[in-house]
This record gives sequence, C-alpha cells and structure tokens, in this order.
Amino acid sequence: MIEVVSKIYAKAGKTKELISLFKEMTEPTKKEKGYILYEMYQDKNDPTLLIVLEQWENQEDFDNHCNSEHFHRLVPRMVACMAKESEMNICNLVSN
Repeated sequence: MIEVVSKIYAKAGKTKELISLFKEMTEPTKKEKGYILYEMYQDKNDPTLLIVLEQWENQEDFDNHCNSEHFHRLVPRMVACMAKESEMNICNLVSN
C-alpha cells in the first residue's frame, strides 16, 4: 500500500472552488482499481491550506489514477485555483 499526502494552497477567494473540484474528482476516483482512501482536509488555522490524503493498493494503481480522464480534466482547473505548486509526498506503509 502507498499513501499520498498533498498540501494544496488556494489563491485568495478560490478555496471553495478548489474544494468543489476535489468533490467532483472523488466519485470517479472511488471507482478506480486499487482505491482505498481519497479525502481532503482543511487546516483549522489557515483555511486556504488543504491537505489531501490518498491510499492506493500500489504505485501502478496510483499512476493509473494520475492518467485517468477525470484527473486530466479536473487537475488543470484545480491548479488554476492554487497560489503555488502543491507539495506531494508518496509514502510506503512501514507500520500500522
């Protein structure tokens, strides 16, 4: 299993739009092979900071997600709402 942790910084006035786009991405993502978890959280102290947690069975399933139609359709719209490039870490589970 892999976990993907992304920090996304919204432009001023674009947080709601980013959240809406993420919600649009969620439904088709949940139907993908290897999907385990796909959630977004909003920082309590900085509402423009959004954290996305993803869990996938393996790297191949995550790669397939990144090559999906809905990913290619929605991510450019999300990027347009970001104040800067997102920060992403791809992690292997070592303990639970």
